[in-house]
Amino acid sequence: MAKMQDRVLLGVISGLGGGLVKNAVSELLIRRNLAEYGGPARAAGMLVPAHKITTPRGRIVGWLADTTISGMLGVASVYALSFTGKEKAPFKGALIGGVTAWTALYGALGRMGVTQVQDPEPKTVLSEFLVHAVYGTVTATIATTLGDEGLFNGQIPWSPIGLRQLDVDPTSSSREKRKYKIQRRYAIY
Repeated sequence: MAKMQDRVLLGVISGLGGGLVKNAVSELLIRRNLAEYGGPARAAGMLVPAHKITTPRGRIVGWLADTTISGMLGVASVYALSFTGKEKAPFKGALIGGVTAWTALYGALGRMGVTQVQDPEPKTVLSEFLVHAVYGTVTATIATTLGDEGLFNGQIPWSPIGLRQLDVDPTSSSREKRKYKIQRRYAIY
């Protein structure tokens, strides 16, 4: 099977897979009374008033917002793994996607009033930490499983900027004889 070479697409797919597992674990914790609400309710609170979060349309907004955030964090996770390498990817994913997302989205932004869902109980805060660590672990595992090795060892460039087409034989017009070479330009101060 061919591995994915596009970091953004790989990140979105990995993030959606991680989000699916995160929300399943979150629902399990809510049913066992270990949490008051999950990520979609908190995400809905960023976009709709508090009294509309539990309505059917408010729930749809929450699931869409949570899914969008999962995909975006997946892209960030893939780029972070491209920068740091895929060794110990589940642990890195738990740190990147889990702890960082939990701290930023649910800690700092939540306290600044970005979401209408306020003052969760400690059990909800702890359960959200757990599900975000699960999210990061699953996202990084999916990314390293589906992603091409070249994404994580520097063989595939971060962007097509800097790719320059060079002719092997300038007199030849054949497309098969053309090669591409990566040229990096660094500023020297």
